[in-house]
Amino acid sequence: MRVMDFWNRVEILRKQCHTTYRQLAAVMGVSETTVSSMRRAGTEPRAGDAVKIARELGTTVEYLATGVASEVGDNYRKKYFELKEKIIKLGNSD
Repeated sequence: MRVMDFWNRVEILRKQCHTTYRQLAAVMGVSETTVSSMRRAGTEPRAGDAVKIARELGTTVEYLATGVASEVGDNYRKKYFELKEKIIKLGNSD
């Protein structure tokens, strides 16, 4: 796995999901500074952390690691984004 590709895919999905690095850090149980340092240094996350990141971004570790999405992963991600957008719209309708 090319680590920078992993973090580039995280960045793209993070923006699509309206998720912050602070939220990802909280899910991983580390500080935002730790996540930032990992990104800058190109450090691979531990497998368990990669799973947590993928889950938070509505994708699979396979996609984050390789850029190749399985049909199941694509469907999951699509439904996740649709649901998240609906929730955001509901929150903005106040």
